[in-house]
Amino acid sequence: MNVFKHAMMASAVVALGACATSGGSTVAPADAGVFAGKSTLDAAIDAAGGQAALARVKELEWTGKATVNAGGKTTALNVMTVIRPQTNWARSTSWTDAAGQKKARTLQAEMGKAWDVNVVNWTPLPEAQAAHENQQFGLYKLMLLAPLKDPGATVSEGKVGADGVRTIKAQLEGGVPAELGFDATGKLVSASMSVRDAKGGADVAQTVKFSGEIVSNGVKWPKQISIQQNGAPYFDLEIATFEANATVKPRPLQHTLDDGQTPPGERDAG
Repeated sequence: MNVFKHAMMASAVVALGACATSGGSTVAPADAGVFAGKSTLDAAIDAAGGQAALARVKELEWTGKATVNAGGKTTALNVMTVIRPQTNWARSTSWTDAAGQKKARTLQAEMGKAWDVNVVNWTPLPEAQAAHENQQFGLYKLMLLAPLKDPGATVSEGKVGADGVRTIKAQLEGGVPAELGFDATGKLVSASMSVRDAKGGADVAQTVKFSGEIVSNGVKWPKQISIQQNGAPYFDLEIATFEANATVKPRPLQHTLDDGQTPPGERDAG
């Protein structure tokens, strides 16, 4: 993934059960604590900042440090990521300390397509890789939780683990099914899903662990994200700065000679 090619993600997931509902989840039996009288999803939304705060988000953006294990080597990267969950638009820019930001590379994904952006060139990614990147970025929309209340989403209660972690099986319209896990406080702690292999091989099983917390405009987000693919370490991210924005900002790509707003083939003539 640039960083999500050189960055992101997923694990084989159980298909949604017969008890799945549209745009919400079935209510779990009453329990002590945050889940009393609530579905797991509703308790998790409250723990993440509440429906009102989460639903206002039009952009998520963060900076941080990532470690990527791919191609038989481990690479440390600086990353800047922007997600627009309402329009399925995402961008990740990354660079090594040695190369510096002027030699950063960017991956942009939207509506099922993806591009590698370098200086003035927007290079379309092959279909399998583009699908992989869009599915990877789709994890962040799931993590926001509020989109799981949309009419096209399906959610069902899953099992409660011996460690007390509650799960839901969830799928956004057009997205891949995933299993999300929440601890006793309702905090998101895990995810598993299956994504396309970027090289066109068998689907990749991905598991994700979340820890720590960083907050912006009432939205609580994991500070650490750790991904394994097919059981092997793949991507570890430590977020340094985080913003949950209620508006969409202009996003010029400062390391290019391009306006960075729209892929060349999508621009109006003139």
